[in-house]
Amino acid sequence: MFAKEDAIPSINLEVILQSDGSAVITEIWDVRGVSSGTEYYKALNNMDGMNVHSLAVWDESGTQYKTLDGWKTKLSREEKSGTCGILKTSDGYELCWGIGSYGNHQYTIQYTVEGLVKDYGDYAGFYHQFISELSNAPESAYIKIRMADTSLTANNARIWAYGFTGEAEIGSDGSLNVFSSEALGGGDYVNVLCRFDRSLFPLASAADMSFEKLQESAENKNSDTALYIVLAVLGAVIVMTVIPVVFFSSRYKLADGTAVRLPGKKQIDTNWSVPFGGSIPAVYSTMLLLRKGISCEKLMGAYLIRWQEAGYIRIERESDRTIKRSKEEAIIFSPDKIPDPGVERSLYDILTDDIDHNGFLWTSDIEKRADTLYKKLTAWAAEVKREGEKVLIRSGAAATNIKGTVRFTVSGFEQAVKLLGFRKYLMELRMQREDRPVPGELWGDYLVFATLFNVGEQVLESMKALDPAYFDTFAGMYGCNAFNMIYLVTMTNHISSAATPTQNTDGIGGAAGSVGGGGFSGGGGGGSR
Repeated sequence: MFAKEDAIPSINLEVILQSDGSAVITEIWDVRGVSSGTEYYKALNNMDGMNVHSLAVWDESGTQYKTLDGWKTKLSREEKSGTCGILKTSDGYELCWGIGSYGNHQYTIQYTVEGLVKDYGDYAGFYHQFISELSNAPESAYIKIRMADTSLTANNARIWAYGFTGEAEIGSDGSLNVFSSEALGGGDYVNVLCRFDRSLFPLASAADMSFEKLQESAENKNSDTALYIVLAVLGAVIVMTVIPVVFFSSRYKLADGTAVRLPGKKQIDTNWSVPFGGSIPAVYSTMLLLRKGISCEKLMGAYLIRWQEAGYIRIERESDRTIKRSKEEAIIFSPDKIPDPGVERSLYDILTDDIDHNGFLWTSDIEKRADTLYKKLTAWAAEVKREGEKVLIRSGAAATNIKGTVRFTVSGFEQAVKLLGFRKYLMELRMQREDRPVPGELWGDYLVFATLFNVGEQVLESMKALDPAYFDTFAGMYGCNAFNMIYLVTMTNHISSAATPTQNTDGIGGAAGSVGGGGFSGGGGGGSR
């Protein structure tokens, strides 16, 4: 039986695929007003030929729960508090963790699924239910699917989604994205079908059907739902002839209970002014409210760019002969300047935990402790989100509704549209020559937010083309010349990416599995109980 909470405002997932077909999945659950029950759980069913392990859970404070070898559902709330475990059932697995105290929480769960991606002979792919029936239907859902070392593009991947009102797209950052445009209803679910070039997954286990059969089954099973998302790529034909216009329109509920729609990309005007006074938390929270998630590493990268201009750090390629370390990127922390208390100081403290005696944080050291660091960064990103919501509320751009959920006000939604116009401006910066001069005094903020939006190198190239003389001056603010300024952003991105863990497995595990006549894996319910 389900227990009770007032709402689940959002569930965000990041799925990092490995070349052997396994996936490291991180889910962030926002829950509000938990008032009964002893635990939360997520069921994964129909997992033939698949194995689930390496469960880790931590809460909004960054506290990691103790992972138990087994899970006993009959224990009390107090006994389950601060612990998690995997329960094997006749249908598959249940990922379980203690509720802890009643009230509002943000739970982050991470686990590994071996055998998610299979080799179908013609293509590799999977059909998986990431969100199914919960104790309370989430008001928003966002899924980012990516590979650790390879960009997913229209040339090597396709994506479809079913069971809810929303959109699917290939992102500019080389990831596949699925997100809701309306709150999910009680009968909604999020099924995702992905197709990949076989060469991306040379070690994936073999399925006993073609991908065409898998896709055929998925379409047949979902043909009578209100949602069928098709990602049209480079002249692909339209699979369905009738798709409600409302499906492609992004709708958002405001704090006053009214609903508004987001204009299409072509209808959003470019906007050169820096949004929200240059507040990274405000922009980050706004993008989350728009259901356009930003990864922890991009959030960290934006601060690293800002810190380099402020003189808190330098990023350089160095060598350490005392331990025979060849040249690699390192963050060099200034002994004289540190950020003021707040979210910046929190990130600063996280990164300086493992600096060496010279004040260096090496990329290889970041990679070695990526699992621990990523968990800290996830908790820190939640802190940034909360700080951003406070900024939005103080400015009148957002407010809490009667359930305590933060939503845009009317004026705040207008500012959010302008933020998307600002992102559009950055992406089209090279074309701004004829419209208006690009104000040089704003370049620093432009580069910070371009890094946040994953277009930093592109924006730098545009700046250099638009005003080569000022570009030299601008590069000097970071201790660079024009030649190595773009390399500075590349190094920053490399260091940020090093904080994302990759999963090393000893083989594929389990027998080569079929998909059971095209049925999806995953699903099976969850929530509080």
